[in-house]
Amino acid sequence: MSETQNNRKGSNTVTIEGKTLKVVPNGLNKLWSFKGNLEIPLAHVAGATLDPGFNMSGRPAFRDPGLATSGKKAGTFKFPDGDIEFWNIAQPEQPLVIQLHDEKFDRLVLGVADPRQAADAINAAIE
Repeated sequence: MSETQNNRKGSNTVTIEGKTLKVVPNGLNKLWSFKGNLEIPLAHVAGATLDPGFNMSGRPAFRDPGLATSGKKAGTFKFPDGDIEFWNIAQPEQPLVIQLHDEKFDRLVLGVADPRQAADAINAAIE
């Protein structure tokens, strides 16, 4: 039985299927983020938060590859502290921040239709 979180109106669709977190960029976001989807074992998810204050401002990052404009960030971003993050979010979406361990990415920063509901579903699934 799968537990599903459907956020089709945001930049991403986030679902929980069995013991896997699935993130699918919607529409052209696949092109801009250079990702068709991400599948993360729930055992590698440390937690999720709705974090309106989380942004890249003031944090220099190397885009590898991706898109970064004033209203859209999509793709892989590498930071001087060694963190690697996957971003796919557009203004005015509020960021759903998913902390990971033992994965290529240290965190995912995603735009979804209902980030509070998505964070609650992810946190309930990893308890």
